[in-house]
Amino acid sequence: MYEIYRKLRDTKGCKDSDVAKATDITKSTFSDWKSGRSEPKKDKLEKIADFFEVSIDYLMTGKEPSYKLPEGAIPVDGSMFVKIPIIGSVRCGEPMFADSNIEDYEYTYIETLRGGGDFFYLRAKGDSMINAGISEGDLLLIRAQSDVDSGDIAIININGDEETLKRVIKKDKAIILQPENPAYETKIFIGKELEEIHIQGRLMSVVKKY
Repeated sequence: MYEIYRKLRDTKGCKDSDVAKATDITKSTFSDWKSGRSEPKKDKLEKIADFFEVSIDYLMTGKEPSYKLPEGAIPVDGSMFVKIPIIGSVRCGEPMFADSNIEDYEYTYIETLRGGGDFFYLRAKGDSMINAGISEGDLLLIRAQSDVDSGDIAIININGDEETLKRVIKKDKAIILQPENPAYETKIFIGKELEEIHIQGRLMSVVKKY
């Protein structure tokens, strides 16, 4: 395994110390692997494989596993996907991108991330946006930004409380947070109330999970 790791390291032009810093694995651990005093555990293999963007199978054997694709299947180029964090519940005062808020990652087609910027996923809760095609449990791809155009759907923090997803309407020096379900109340903010509104990001797409 170490020889395969060494080739990947040298190809990328980095040192053990670079890999150690990026993966939170001690440099002495790499020395132990090199000398044969120990073998890497699965969690460390996963970190190294992620760093070099290869599979664990490749890291261990130097070969990708040969799977027979179903008839008509089209191979996917993994380089066209990036890992986007799925953010969990966000406590008041805690940065949204804190590591403690990351529940998992979702591989996302790079073309979906049009316009660039910082992206994250949130899990939809409730049914207030059901008529916009957003259901409980859907993954919401959000681009982090502090403002949106009128008519956009955005994630909004109101006065430091838990975030909400609503359509933002800007009209006559007012901001209207409009649900997409008539069972829910439309909220209007004017004057000093506008200081309570903090836009966290714009909804870019919805991923359905079945």
